Order: sequence, then C-alpha cells, then structure tokens
Amino acid sequence: MKSATSVLLALATFLTVSLAMAALVAVPVGAQSEGQIAYLGVGGSVWLSDLGSGERTQLADAQGFTTLDWSPDGQRLVLVKGGPTRQGSEEIYVLDAHTAALSKIGDGYAPVWSSDSKWILYVGDFTPSEQGTEQSLRLFTFEDGTDRVLVAQRWVSGLWPIEAVRYSADEELIAVYVAGLEMEGYIVIVDHDGRTTWEIPDFVYSADCFDWSPDDHRLVYRDSGDPFMGGEYPTLQVVRPENQEILFSLDQGGFWPRWSPDGRSIAALLWEEGGDFRVMIVESLTGELALQSERVSGDLWDSRLHWSPDGSSLLFTSTENELTQVYAMDRTGALQSIAQGRRPEARWSPDGNAIALAMGEEGDREVFVVNADGSGEQKVADGSTPRWRPATAEERGGRPLCGLPMVGTSMILLLAFAGVWTRRPDRPGGVMG
Repeated sequence: MKSATSVLLALATFLTVSLAMAALVAVPVGAQSEGQIAYLGVGGSVWLSDLGSGERTQLADAQGFTTLDWSPDGQRLVLVKGGPTRQGSEEIYVLDAHTAALSKIGDGYAPVWSSDSKWILYVGDFTPSEQGTEQSLRLFTFEDGTDRVLVAQRWVSGLWPIEAVRYSADEELIAVYVAGLEMEGYIVIVDHDGRTTWEIPDFVYSADCFDWSPDDHRLVYRDSGDPFMGGEYPTLQVVRPENQEILFSLDQGGFWPRWSPDGRSIAALLWEEGGDFRVMIVESLTGELALQSERVSGDLWDSRLHWSPDGSSLLFTSTENELTQVYAMDRTGALQSIAQGRRPEARWSPDGNAIALAMGEEGDREVFVVNADGSGEQKVADGSTPRWRPATAEERGGRPLCGLPMVGTSMILLLAFAGVWTRRPDRPGGVMG
C-alpha cells in the first residue's frame, strides 16, 4: 500500500512539473497573440509564422508571387504570380500548407475559394473569338483536378478587363465587376451555371465599391450616377439581383460599402467637401442611418473597411501628408488610432483580439501584430500581405518538445512510467515472470 501511494505521489508530482514546464515556455514580448500568419517575403516567397512559438517556415521560394489567400479550411493557399496587368502574364498556384507542395492550376487572376475549399473560381485571360475579345470565368476542382470554363463571353464592351468576382453567401450567384472608362465600371450577375441574369445598368465606382450580404442575396454597391452627363449624383443602392428589386437607395453615396458579419448593418465612408471623410453605418433592412462618425482628417482613397469578426468594430485608414493612420471605430463612433506608417494594410485575427499590419514602401515592408486596442506591438517579419490562417485550421496542441507537444510528451512519459510500474515483480497481485 505504501509503495502504491508513493508511486501515485510520484506520478502526480511528475504531471504537475510537466504542466508547469509547458506554462513556462517563452512567449514573445509584445502582442499576446496566438495563431498563424502567412505572408510574402523577398521576391514573392511565401512564409508561415506561428505567433505562439515565434517559429517561421518558408513554404515557397521567391517566384514572384504577388497575392495570397487561405482556403476556408486553412489547409491550402492560393497564390497569384505576376501582375496585376490583366494582359495574360498572371498565373494561379495552390500551395499545401502542410507539405509545401506547389502546383499551378491555370493562367489568370482574381481567384475565389468555394466555402467548402473544394474548388476555385478565377478569371481567365483575354482570348479572341468570333464576337471579339472575350474573357472566361473558370472553375478548378480539387477532387478530380479538372479546370473548366464556366462561362466565356464578351463582357459589356469587351474592351476592358474583369477586375473582381465575388460569390453570394450560398454561391448561387456571382457578381462580376468589369472595368470601364475612367474608374467607373459595371456589375454583371451570373448564376452558378454561368448564365447572365442581370447586367446592372448603373456605373459602379470601382471593384471595391460593392459587397454581398453574408446571409442572403442582397447586394450593396455605390452607383456613381451619370459621370458623363455633366454631373455626378452618387447613391448607395441595396438590391436583390435575382429579381432586380431595389430594396432602398441612399443619397449618401458612400465609398467601399461593407456588410457587418451578421448582415444587419452596412458601413461606408462618406467624402466631405474640402477633403476629409466620415464613417457611416446604416441599418440594412430599413436604410436608416444608425451612425455617422466625427470628421476624420485625411483622405479615404486608399482606405478599405474591415469589420471585426463579432461586428463590434471597424478598421480603416486615413492618409495625410503621405503618413497613414490605422483607426478602429466601435459602434458608438469612438475612434482609436491603432498604428501609423506608410501604406499600411490591416487585418483582424480570427478571434478579433489582434490585428496584423504590413507597413513600409514597396520592397521594404514589415509585418507586425498588435492587440485590438493597439498595444503590445510585435514585429513578425520583413514582408507584406499578411493573412491569418482560419481559426478552424490552427494546431492547438502544446508547444513542441523533442518533436512532440509538451503536454503530449508528458503524458507519453507518464504512461510509459506507469506501464513499467505495472510490470514490477513485487507489485501486489502482479504476475511473476
């Protein structure tokens, strides 16, 4: 009995010490963030940084990649090589985040993942046809490795390229933004079989001036009015493309409209006469103005709006005298400066507790992580285009010890110790042998 008690005490002590060791593993100074970030390094190389351990892994060497994006399941990255020229020089690759296997899927740009990560929709290059120059939407399917044309046509005039494609929440409809004269272009709605269901007749300011609701088929876009008719009367339109119903129209023609994660609000930036701008939040069902922020100094042209995952805050930027401020704004309109630098790009972490930032001039950019309130700045690496790995894919085991997770290693040793003890010849009731 005394022997058994001693062994149990030893096992308890061993486990306590092991857990304490796991807790004492060094955490980088700065933002207390977990998770992983993929980013582009020198020459368009691809890297993965684990914020918990500080470990950085090169997934692909310098091949001139210019953009990257995670699959929703966090298992792969889609990469675009070259561009953005829209003249046939871009290529799309897929990179396995676990094996670093890299494979080309086609020539084109603007790739979009399906929600189940099983296929990618992208824009093919210009090709000649009987009707004139046309572009195609293509689908690459991972299950069988096929790359097929969903639809090929002469989009609107056929002279200007497709700049962006975006799926509705259920992936039944596709909004295709086609560039036009000056900056204004057109949105063409295509169904999942590639049939055009609506060419929206309004001029839309840019490829960043429209957005699908996260829960249904509502589409918001900035109608630029009539830029070629001697005046511009912009509005913000919310429509249902499947039946071409206009749900409401706002005289406040906000830029870069974005739906909140719950689909109940729309945020946009309002340009002010003489410069500067305000942030507007509108109730998406009624069109009622819920909030208009105080005037923000600087311009909005390089800014983009990003809702936090829980919809409680917005990220955006303002540039003045070549220096850009990154702001967070809550639902009361309270503004907080998170960071400042040159040409910043900001992204929320999946849990909304941290923000990844890339700042600096081209070829000399750095990636940082800060807490959601702007505190605890931590440099991740030299690089650009930070993309958080989706939370569902993050490995949540303990930190490694001799190639195994810390707690996992402790348990293995504990079980092994217990196994040895059970085979001791003097164990009461044991089998001699």
